[in-house]
Amino acid sequence: MRFIVADWGTTRFRGYLIENETILDQVSSDEGVSALQKGEHRGVFLKHCRRWLDAEPNAPVLLVGMVGSREGWVEAPYASCPAGPAEIAEALVAVDLENGRKGYIIPGLFCEPAPGAADVIRGEETLVLGAGVADGLICSAGTHPKWILMRGGRIERFATYMTGEMYALLREHSMIGRPATEPSDQKGFDMGLDAAQRNSGDNGVGLLHLLFGARAAVVSGRMGSNLLAPYLSGLLTGDEINGALAQFGRPSSVVILADQARADLYVHALARHGIKAEVKDPKQALLAGLARIVRQHTAV
Repeated sequence: MRFIVADWGTTRFRGYLIENETILDQVSSDEGVSALQKGEHRGVFLKHCRRWLDAEPNAPVLLVGMVGSREGWVEAPYASCPAGPAEIAEALVAVDLENGRKGYIIPGLFCEPAPGAADVIRGEETLVLGAGVADGLICSAGTHPKWILMRGGRIERFATYMTGEMYALLREHSMIGRPATEPSDQKGFDMGLDAAQRNSGDNGVGLLHLLFGARAAVVSGRMGSNLLAPYLSGLLTGDEINGALAQFGRPSSVVILADQARADLYVHALARHGIKAEVKDPKQALLAGLARIVRQHTAV
């Protein structure tokens, strides 16, 4: 089956012509959702994808990512967990393309990871459904890492962490990261993981205290400034993993969806907890997840 996809994030537009799980053609631009005004999305999509629409008049069209957010083409209400391909296909939101043809926005998911808590996911749910994990824990690592629990081939619940964004804020806009120097020494990453592990349990002093302590260690001469940036990364990553294990238990293995460099950090950090990690390619997972959703949609 051939279908057309717009993977539309905050900063990038990526279009694909796909047959089953193979990309036949693709296009990308910097016309992400944040760069567009209301009413501009249809024109951007047609500019990049009209040739595929003309060549494949019967191909389903899916739109995934922030295109369904409040800032996107049309806001697609979140479906609720637990959810698999069937529930997501039922919640697709139609948009007009041209000449009566429809595209369908994948809605994203809402869950309550703990009593009184709320979390949302938009885009990563499609990757997770294509990761080939029926039962187990997945980490989609990125600016806002998502830890997703799969049960019976459906997304049971998930939890999002601010790790990447917090690191960027500390490095670029905070007195905490200001003393950091380059080239950095990656030994600092392990030092940060050590601090995060010591901070777990009843004897922890709290992440906020440890963050200021990192600056204090540098300005007092107890930590080299070239260790600071990786230390902060290790501390935040370690705290994220502490939180995920507290929420989801301690599995024997975790599937990581990330580019290799980022995935390697998680593989290393999880190994310190005695947890094996299997790395899978996010793009292949996206294609497989889209294929599952489109098959479900066309079968309805």
